[in-house]
Amino acid sequence: MLSKGVSKQYTILFVLPAFLLFSLFFIIPNLSGFAMAFTDWSSYYPLKPAFNGWTNFVDLFQSSIFSISIKNTLIFTVLTTSVKIVAGFLLAILLNNQIKLKHLYRTIIFSPIVFNPLVIAFVFSALYQPEFGPINVFLRSVGLGFLAQEWLTDLRFAMLSICAMDVWASIGITVVIFLTGLQSVPQEYYEAATVDGAGSFRRFFNITLPLTMPAITINFILCLIGGAKVFGQVFGLTNGGPNDATQVYGTFIFKSFSTGLYGYSAAAGLLFTVVISLVSFITLGLFRKLEVEY
Repeated sequence: MLSKGVSKQYTILFVLPAFLLFSLFFIIPNLSGFAMAFTDWSSYYPLKPAFNGWTNFVDLFQSSIFSISIKNTLIFTVLTTSVKIVAGFLLAILLNNQIKLKHLYRTIIFSPIVFNPLVIAFVFSALYQPEFGPINVFLRSVGLGFLAQEWLTDLRFAMLSICAMDVWASIGITVVIFLTGLQSVPQEYYEAATVDGAGSFRRFFNITLPLTMPAITINFILCLIGGAKVFGQVFGLTNGGPNDATQVYGTFIFKSFSTGLYGYSAAAGLLFTVVISLVSFITLGLFRKLEVEY
């Protein structure tokens, strides 16, 4: 049997590689990004970054493109989160019942989540093609040609088209989490409620909804963070166009960094991290108060 001293040495030895990798790929880059946010480092002066205090943050809030990206990110997050939560819950309830081929339906709904967002964006760019895209071709073939649109170049539909693609691509994980929550509710509660004469409406609001609140909390936080950090979907479909109508926070940071404004883009990234962390913790605290123990 190993002594406590030897056991401690072995513990450190096993943990050290993981800690070094974590430091190399997470701690050091984040600390570097934090420091970079307060400098004027850019491609114009790559070797002489100087501390400039809060200048980058002031410049951010004075930028009209920054304001547009925040507005579009909020719109995207609210729309996709709302649809995923509501539609995901309804689909989970449907798939939780004894229906034929439910395992096949679960697989079909979940399968898009395994694909890279950029790959999905390229596929949907073909679907949304105004002249020969399958969506418009189908609408014209069934006599609904008046509904055919230039989905990605029309200011009215560009953001909605991206939201629709994102919901299709990622609602699967939302459904799976809701299914897990629904299946964790003891069936005895439903049986007792049925004996007491409770209808499906009362069973849903008095049993299902309160007892699946942990799943709702997890899904809401994941959808919130996923919507806020959206990038691949927008980059692959519109790259922020047309006329910045789909410019989101992720593409704003990417374009700032691509133009050589390293300190400026680091400040935008730091601000994003702080705001999302605060919103997530506040939301988590509020939702936790709604959860019930059973």
